[in-house]
Amino acid sequence: MRELKEKVVFLQGLAEGMEIEEASKEGKLLKSILEVLADMADEVAEMSTDLDEIYDYVDELDEDLAEVEDEVFGEDDDDCCCDDDCCCDDDDCDCDEEEDYVEVTCPNCHETVCFSSDILDADEPIEVVCPVCDAAVFSNDAEYVEVEKEDEAKEDEEK
Repeated sequence: MRELKEKVVFLQGLAEGMEIEEASKEGKLLKSILEVLADMADEVAEMSTDLDEIYDYVDELDEDLAEVEDEVFGEDDDDCCCDDDCCCDDDDCDCDEEEDYVEVTCPNCHETVCFSSDILDADEPIEVVCPVCDAAVFSNDAEYVEVEKEDEAKEDEEK
């Protein structure tokens, strides 16, 4: 932004060197335009400084969020470059360790929903919803499971 200010100062000096009378209509206009340019250059410089501070703040927030994510969700060990077939020579690669998933078909939109099998053994009530229509596709809450079975029985009777 220093460059912008320098250009405005150069234009002001150029106008003075042209010896334009400030009392004339053209002189008043030119002087006013140069003052506005100088004010704009100051504002742009101030906004640039503010923007730099915001970038620094966002970087700090990003780092803090990454620390929180690591604390809450654990370290991300998905540094493997492989898809299905492991091609790594890395001993730390966990490509061969597949997590068990449960596939459920949404009763509302018939979309296949996958979730970790660990949810089946969870102590606290967990409900899995369809990402497409937000309908409940699984719950480990006993009351919900009974209601769901009754609903399925009614649907089968209607068919």
